[in-house]
Amino acid sequence: MYSNLNPRTMGMNHHPYEKLRDAAVKHGFQGIEVPAHAFGSVKAAQEEGKRLESLGLRWGLMMTPCDMFKVPDDEFETGLEQWARWLERARAAGCTRAYNHFWPGSDERSFDENFEWHRKRLAKIWHVMEETGMQYGLEFMGAQTVCDQFKHPFIRSLCGTIALADSVSEKISIVFDGIHWYTSGARNDDLYWALGHIDRVVNLHLDDASPFKTALEQWDRERALPNTTGAIDSTRIVKMFHERGYEGPVMLEPMSPATDRWESMDLDSAAAEAAECLNGILKQAGAWMD
Repeated sequence: MYSNLNPRTMGMNHHPYEKLRDAAVKHGFQGIEVPAHAFGSVKAAQEEGKRLESLGLRWGLMMTPCDMFKVPDDEFETGLEQWARWLERARAAGCTRAYNHFWPGSDERSFDENFEWHRKRLAKIWHVMEETGMQYGLEFMGAQTVCDQFKHPFIRSLCGTIALADSVSEKISIVFDGIHWYTSGARNDDLYWALGHIDRVVNLHLDDASPFKTALEQWDRERALPNTTGAIDSTRIVKMFHERGYEGPVMLEPMSPATDRWESMDLDSAAAEAAECLNGILKQAGAWMD
């Protein structure tokens, strides 16, 4: 596994990609997320891939251009076409992984109707992924507080995510996020399923829960840096994934208040603090690879 700088989830997305890449190298990150604009052309992507390799960095994931499981049908189709172009360039740069999240409820569709609606969209997404040769993963949202915002509850667990993925293809992967696992019940059988299917884990997200709320009260976007409140043992999770042979990116996703502070800091200081946290966990877990 390798530590990945993800500007989107670390309050640093307002900085130019080139400065982010330089900060990643300077502060010891081993990878960086694919830029949202996806390089502009296949040739530019190939050139940036070579540059990244020369700097000793690897790519993280390619994110979607829109919220694929929320936007109306016309925006979904437009977004899918744009994403296909981005994925082609990302692949040319050397990126091999992509993912997106889905929501744990709907105001319009019952569970059964929503499952079929998601399955149809997922099938279209998977068709694009197969054509570009990308490993693609789904990320669920575990927070009960998010689910409660909808009229009809939907999937907010790892096992439900696997059922949705398998309804289209058993080659579809999952994202393992500490906060979503924690708020969905922190079930060890879910953790061990991921460990037993390590080839189907596309990304590992580290964070901690708010110290002022129970798991059921936890707000999705109110989190802490990993290993700071004691709710989630990120070192244990990283150690277990490492011992099972996980080779993908690991990134911080603490949300507020950490990202609020990093957003207001200069990039050098914010990246240094983030790298100390993330790389420190990998070293504690015996997963750090020089």
